[in-house]
Amino acid sequence: MVDASLTESGLADRDLVEIVNEVWDAYLQQPDAQPTDHEPALDLRPITAAVSITGAWEGHVRVLVPAAAANDITGLMLAMEPDEVTDGDVTDAMGELINVVGGNLKNRGAQPAKLGLPVVATGKMLFPSTRETLRLAIGWQGKPDQPITFSVLHVHRDRPVTARMQ
Repeated sequence: MVDASLTESGLADRDLVEIVNEVWDAYLQQPDAQPTDHEPALDLRPITAAVSITGAWEGHVRVLVPAAAANDITGLMLAMEPDEVTDGDVTDAMGELINVVGGNLKNRGAQPAKLGLPVVATGKMLFPSTRETLRLAIGWQGKPDQPITFSVLHVHRDRPVTARMQ
């Protein structure tokens, strides 16, 4: 985790931990997600899902999921066998996962706040002019070296995404 103090969003580490644990239990029947200090392997091409939050604060909630774990999670969420899961199913499930986590964080954070639509991609999505203020990496099914990583990214208000051309 990045910072134990409250951020401008009004969120703390415990908010992210509690919400992820609630989602893991309710959607995946996997109580008590196990935090890990492992960094994702560089050669893995994760599935990234993200949703924007705007209002009293601006930022993104992002999850990086190893492809094999995304397939497993999709199967659990959609009650499918792993070999039945399609790329479209993974996109839908990862979008729903980040939408639920992001929506709960939006509700706990500084108000007013609005949640954008989820975006899902293969590979790591980068968000210019942001800083990671909250982070939770959890192991998936006994594989702590392939963590699922949730992050809250705040937009730097003093560093615009695009620079003016002179």
